[in-house]
Amino acid sequence: MKRLRHFVLGVCVGLAALGTVQPMFGQQTGTLVFDMKNFTFGEKVSAKAQKQIQKELKHGGTHWGMVDRTLLIPMVNDSLVKVDGLSLTRFGDLKKLELAPGDYTITCIGYEFAGNSTDMDKVLSKNAFFNLDVLKFTIEPGKTTTIEVSLNYEPQSAWFRLARETMYVPDVAVRVLQDGTQVGEAMVVSRRTEKSVAWDDYHGPLKF
Repeated sequence: MKRLRHFVLGVCVGLAALGTVQPMFGQQTGTLVFDMKNFTFGEKVSAKAQKQIQKELKHGGTHWGMVDRTLLIPMVNDSLVKVDGLSLTRFGDLKKLELAPGDYTITCIGYEFAGNSTDMDKVLSKNAFFNLDVLKFTIEPGKTTTIEVSLNYEPQSAWFRLARETMYVPDVAVRVLQDGTQVGEAMVVSRRTEKSVAWDDYHGPLKF
């Protein structure tokens, strides 16, 4: 029987301290709410796999953080990302930050299971990529902007050492709400597109 490997990427169970953003003196701030919804499963995920993933993610969530005016959601382990103060928000929970008014963007470090290796550099080279500034949102003085994040797990398979492996990788859907009203369309920010930047081709400040 094939052995299924459950690959929990950036949504690990470890604890992280919540970084805070200090309000700017003399300027009214707006509130950012990071709303982490409970995860779901695609139709192709078996009941057995769902049970195992639910067990592994019982106390899990998603790591994220603010980098200047960018909200970063990495789907690789946060130790691979050159950002201080990434925070873990657990499934079903939310966190609030006070931010300076203005325009912000969302960047996702995505991951698709296209191949495996014992060499982490090769794994990242083949599977990881950057979706830079794929979604915009605005912080307005005295108002609340909610970034609603939903993870839906789907199976992805690839060959490794003459065996076919399956990993469960989440689609990361993001919805922006301004004082409770949706702004624009919801978007899956974690999928590879023609605008994605391959891991090896990215030379910006988010990578060591």
